Amino acid sequence: MKRTIVAASLAIGFFLAGSAHAGWSVCSGCHNGAMAINKDGMLAKYTSVEALIKGAQAVENPMMVKIKQDVEGLKAAALELGLKPEKQ
Repeated sequence: MKRTIVAASLAIGFFLAGSAHAGWSVCSGCHNGAMAINKDGMLAKYTSVEALIKGAQAVENPMMVKIKQDVEGLKAAALELGLKPEKQ
């Protein structure tokens, strides 16, 4: 029984670690045009990586609470969308 609990804990830990900083794939589930603006809407609304991060952190939707804290994940999503950093 103890081995099963340890194995399950490790599996959950690896799953969560793998999903952290996953980028746009995490966002695309909701940002599909039905629940929230889609990729094209995001590109029209935000012009840089920093603008997307600021915009995401300003949202008051309770579904965004954990996402807002993951700055690296937001940055990865913005880069996957093709946004560029303001300072290059």
